[in-house]
Amino acid sequence: MITTIVGFAISMAFLFLMLSAACSAIQEIIANFFRWRSTTLEHGLSGILMSQDFQKAIYELPLIQGLFSSGLRKNSPKRSPSYIPSSTLALSILQVAADKKLDLKTPSLAPDHTLAATEKLLVSLLRDCNTVAEQRKRLEEWFDSSMERVSGWYKRKAHAWIWIIGLVLCSLLNADAISLSKRFWNDQTLREAIATEATEYVKSTPKSEAVGDDNEDLQKSVGRLNLLRENLPGVPLGWCRADGKLLTALDKPQAPANSVQATCWPDLLHPRTTAVQVALDPTDPRLTDLSEWTWWLGKIVGIIATVLAISQGAPFWFDLLQKVVNLRLAGAPPETSKEKK
Repeated sequence: MITTIVGFAISMAFLFLMLSAACSAIQEIIANFFRWRSTTLEHGLSGILMSQDFQKAIYELPLIQGLFSSGLRKNSPKRSPSYIPSSTLALSILQVAADKKLDLKTPSLAPDHTLAATEKLLVSLLRDCNTVAEQRKRLEEWFDSSMERVSGWYKRKAHAWIWIIGLVLCSLLNADAISLSKRFWNDQTLREAIATEATEYVKSTPKSEAVGDDNEDLQKSVGRLNLLRENLPGVPLGWCRADGKLLTALDKPQAPANSVQATCWPDLLHPRTTAVQVALDPTDPRLTDLSEWTWWLGKIVGIIATVLAISQGAPFWFDLLQKVVNLRLAGAPPETSKEKK
């Protein structure tokens, strides 16, 4: 019984890990394509400096221009940075303030009225700094603390998108936590196969590679997206479709063309699908005693449960999976050693 529970926990955790990794990979692909991080940084700097003109002037400096990256296509415009070191930004702020002739010692009327709020901010921030070194250190500390808030904005936006992506992905894959948990619990062969696959995955894959990071490149995101297809080959994901000639599911081999003997796991079937169209026991209660609205209600609840689970994030499920796998390995019987001749 304990072995069954552990195997079941590994199977579910591994499923949620793969789906979480896929969602975060898709989110990273979208973030790279639409330049979410660089855009968030630009808006964040404009906000904390209280001037879009001052932020644009900073981005025109050679110090910052060196952080720009090439576009995705040849001859495309350079892409603004998604990260600026605090020391570099502090030097840039002081440089732009000098170029704009802002007085950082006493409040005065800025030559450019659009920078008046920025001048007041810098005067207040650097009030008791007597040297340039002190000013740089104060600006670095201020920037680091301000960027924590900007990072919080980005993380909330990314987490909201994980929910949207998770809902779409789970709906497309028919990733129903309720039905899948039944299958893992009742199918010992599948449960043991997934548990073995998960154990090997945890032992051979570093956490950074499994869950990704906050600023990974496009190629790495696409590679992590492939994990879902590579590591869940036997899991019953997908929708069954009956057309009178062929009915297949992702967890079963495809039947020959024009065949009506294709098999399908009953929990994937819509109630209107008749047992005559598939090779199933016609007395199966899941086919005969289930109304359409009940089926759809259970399906919706199961998919939402999966989305809720994967919204916890790939790092959470990787850590949990690692603990359960270690428990499984600790409980495995030792191998019998051969007697020495």
